[in-house]
Amino acid sequence: MSSAELKAQGNTLFTAKKFKEAGKKYTEAIQAGDEVADPEGLAVLYANRAACRLSLKRYMDAHDDAKKATKLDPTYAKAWARLASADDAMGNYPTSEDYWKHALDALPKSNLTPAEETQKAQYQAGLDAAMLNTANMKSTPIVGKEAVIVHDSQGRMPWDRAATIVDTLRVQRPVDVTSSAWVIHGAYEEFMEGVQKMKELTLNHATKEMRGRPGAVAALTNGLLRDIRVMHFTDNEFISRYNKQMEVEQYVYKPWAEAGPEVVIKEALARQRSQGWDSVRGSISLTVRAWIMRAVMDGGLRQRHDIAVEFYKRALDVLRSLRETWILAPKDDRGAVFEQSFMFGIQNHYLDEMMQSYSHNPDSELLEELFKEADRLIREVDEALRQPQSQEQVDPGFISSFYVYPRGAGFSMRGMYYNRKAMASPNDKRELHRKSALEYLKAAECFPQDDEKHPWFLNIALGNMFASHLFPLRETLDVMKKIRLSVPVAKKIWGFSSLSASGLWRILEGVGRQEDKLRGMLSQGKTTMSSFVGME
Repeated sequence: MSSAELKAQGNTLFTAKKFKEAGKKYTEAIQAGDEVADPEGLAVLYANRAACRLSLKRYMDAHDDAKKATKLDPTYAKAWARLASADDAMGNYPTSEDYWKHALDALPKSNLTPAEETQKAQYQAGLDAAMLNTANMKSTPIVGKEAVIVHDSQGRMPWDRAATIVDTLRVQRPVDVTSSAWVIHGAYEEFMEGVQKMKELTLNHATKEMRGRPGAVAALTNGLLRDIRVMHFTDNEFISRYNKQMEVEQYVYKPWAEAGPEVVIKEALARQRSQGWDSVRGSISLTVRAWIMRAVMDGGLRQRHDIAVEFYKRALDVLRSLRETWILAPKDDRGAVFEQSFMFGIQNHYLDEMMQSYSHNPDSELLEELFKEADRLIREVDEALRQPQSQEQVDPGFISSFYVYPRGAGFSMRGMYYNRKAMASPNDKRELHRKSALEYLKAAECFPQDDEKHPWFLNIALGNMFASHLFPLRETLDVMKKIRLSVPVAKKIWGFSSLSASGLWRILEGVGRQEDKLRGMLSQGKTTMSSFVGME
């Protein structure tokens, strides 16, 4: 089938709003086309596929396609407009301004057709909005849930409280390696190592030359992958300092600043073959870590969860693909980002952002993808834990941070999946709530008693147990008891946190009152341990 025929099929599918199918047809048409013979025709195909990807909220892929279209045909206004739209969606307003200007410049200067007049008005509106958003970015501080620092009356954060507990744990024999104190303390130390390196950056005002130590981005991302709850602004200069640090590290490591996964994979393989590991190891690492930082900023701070999902997915796509090819290469050659532990950390955050994105904009396809990714993470962690463990020394919180906690996240996401299915199902509500409860119980057991997530997941499990009407009182009371025993232990570290600020402890205190009431009914003979307890 010719490129023109495939394009026509793609256009029909696009008109029918079957964007995924249309994108596949445009891909086939691109593969069937001849770039040398018909660059303008191929530009249209890339721009059309960019439109599909914009509609599917795959903004980075849309950016890559539109960029390719503008290179093939710099006079193609629609390609510039789609490039601008992709950057607008990702919050890259300064660059989108430039692209909107290119789109306007590509239109005729006079004698515009009605369609071109409409385009001109749309592009001008896009430019005006991008300029306004750029101005707002410069004047408005970034505020979001992860930026909120909640501390106790002495100004202590969870990591401060954890530090005192870690000091005690270190002298115990045997050492308890399961405490969440190890996790948040380790995350804080790595995160602050990155902050300290950023603070060492200096600027020569005469030459405008920046000097700094590379490795800050690696330390920041290592800390965040251990535990995202460590994310906080250490001062008002954090974002500015980070951006300057990225400039320094980009100069050193030469990452792929704008390219998408397909380009990164292709060029990384070629570069490694022709120039060796030293030429590619740092480039891949910084590319992936920059995407992780962008995901954290967009998801945790700006509440742009769909963008965060894309960045995490992009990182996983590159690492999974290259790891397949480089599976036999030594760790020191290919780099730490290809270790399973590192990838499990990304998958953990990827799941959370998918869940947040779904919560803000429920979509059945995203929910199914969430379940598949959660299932995959659990299987991969279980398989990794069955393998003989490396003799490499790791700190006490390492296994919890990169294996056990991600596994718990996987179970919690499967629990969320069944819960949302139950809410949408007219027939299987009870059985779906039962499945949800069991998944959340598994999730809770992946977190130690002194982590706030342990009683929190138990509480969500309890809600699903009640909703299912399928659990006897002895089982619901057992969960309530676990919550009651966990609360004072978890409060020692997490008494003041972002989750606690949303009402965690007040909710769990309500569970305690509920338990007292049920135990009172039991002692009065109004119910039995075998009775099924439920509520709508």
